[in-house]
Amino acid sequence: MSAYLKSSPQSPSEPRVVRDASGELVYEGTPIPAVGARNLTLAEVADPRVIARSNGEPEAVLLSLTEIESDQKLLWALPAGTRLDGEDEPLYKVPWEVWQEHAFEPAGAWLPEWDATGLDRALAVREREYRFARQALDDIGIARQYLIILAARLGRSRRVVGEVLGLSPARVQQLSESPSPEIVADVEKFVADATRIAILIGTGVCPRDELPRPRDLGVDELEEILDSMIAAGLLEESAAGLKLTDDGQTLAKPNEVKRKPVKSGRDRERAGDATK
Repeated sequence: MSAYLKSSPQSPSEPRVVRDASGELVYEGTPIPAVGARNLTLAEVADPRVIARSNGEPEAVLLSLTEIESDQKLLWALPAGTRLDGEDEPLYKVPWEVWQEHAFEPAGAWLPEWDATGLDRALAVREREYRFARQALDDIGIARQYLIILAARLGRSRRVVGEVLGLSPARVQQLSESPSPEIVADVEKFVADATRIAILIGTGVCPRDELPRPRDLGVDELEEILDSMIAAGLLEESAAGLKLTDDGQTLAKPNEVKRKPVKSGRDRERAGDATK
């Protein structure tokens, strides 16, 4: 499905926090930064016992076998340390210099929505919900612009779109102004792909598993196009199969589609420069 037509993530009660490609802590499946997240080092997470020399300087640290086996980030201590017999379980004595090489590696995160208490935790939870809601609003705004541009691409006037939405043509124009080149390119590709599929479906009902798949499209690509067509109101699916809506039928007859070129904001700027 086109990324512009996908539903926005909702704030779960206990969202997972992961690191993105740049190493930042975000909520899983979103670009949303985790509220108040702070990296925890291996030293903070493990908190080993320190063995000191007679002069007070640290000589080594002691880690229990249970501590090491419960955290993959500590497995290096098995070959690096010296095994000792503890009262309850084996201990590993790791030289202080070796421990220092690993002590400041990121090993987790402190998150106020989980780790804080009282008012601080309540503040963090509400901030997380706000961030998810703001991201959803931004995504919905882009999806709305995408569909307005698609409507124009298929020949709908601003007046007709405005009547559907209960908005003035001027407001519709405002909502569709200066789309990004990425959105315009995605709309063009979607129309081209949807047209091909609409022609294959035809005027009747076509079971999804009987729809011919173009050779240049993978199974997943075809499914994404079908899902995007459903999300855009060009296709309906029932127990009987897939059926084009009236708007989808216009794609099946490409000669009848009033194709309006849509310019991105960057194209409009170039056109303005050319007239100066």
